[in-house]
Amino acid sequence: MRLTSFFFVILITFSQSLFANGMPSEYYEIKDTKKSKKYFSEFIYKLTKKENLKVLEERNFIKNLFSTSKLKKTINKKQLAQLKHLKKKYRIKELYDLKSYMMKIDVIPPSQSIAQAAVESAWGKSRFTKEANNIFGHWTYDAKNGIIPQRREADSKHFIRVFNTLQDSIRGYILNLNRHAAYKSFHKKRYEIRIRNKNPMGLELSQTMLKYSGIGDKYLEILESVIKNNNLLNYDLRFYYEIK
Repeated sequence: MRLTSFFFVILITFSQSLFANGMPSEYYEIKDTKKSKKYFSEFIYKLTKKENLKVLEERNFIKNLFSTSKLKKTINKKQLAQLKHLKKKYRIKELYDLKSYMMKIDVIPPSQSIAQAAVESAWGKSRFTKEANNIFGHWTYDAKNGIIPQRREADSKHFIRVFNTLQDSIRGYILNLNRHAAYKSFHKKRYEIRIRNKNPMGLELSQTMLKYSGIGDKYLEILESVIKNNNLLNYDLRFYYEIK
């Protein structure tokens, strides 16, 4: 084998391990349904927690920045650049609108994340999860970054978005929920919970996901059932305890 061919093989092998599709292979070998769901929930919890911690860093930046009454006079160039970045990232209309930042830059309760991931991916066993690392059913109209749904109607042009990793899929899901106008009721409900000095919980917030699916109220019933039947609220309690 030529040296260049050898390094090409190594590169392909490394790329496949780095961007492996779907859940870890050991997950698909679990036959017991209860154990399988537990594994899935733990796995999605860890990915969700990682992204939520990043969101909390951004939230704390905003809270600390706005803690002074003379913000516009005291803000430095670095802080201003970060503020503008977050304004654009979360689609905030007014640069110095603290309430808008607080409504949009916040965590997604792990129980909600796990429940929606389970519903949208058939507990990680869907084709889109295995082939595209897409665990929340995200769409795209970019053919270069998507795969065609098997049952897509002839006049439809959407694709299922391809992610490099499941972590990227979680990141996209959290950003989508936090900034998209379709989830205004989610932002409002979470903010109202925060100003009462309580932690947002997935059972309550999941009931604002009416526009996430095309099946309407039935989707909310399914999420409620998944959260309750699998004791997923324990992951919310665990998360808030771990970040104290």
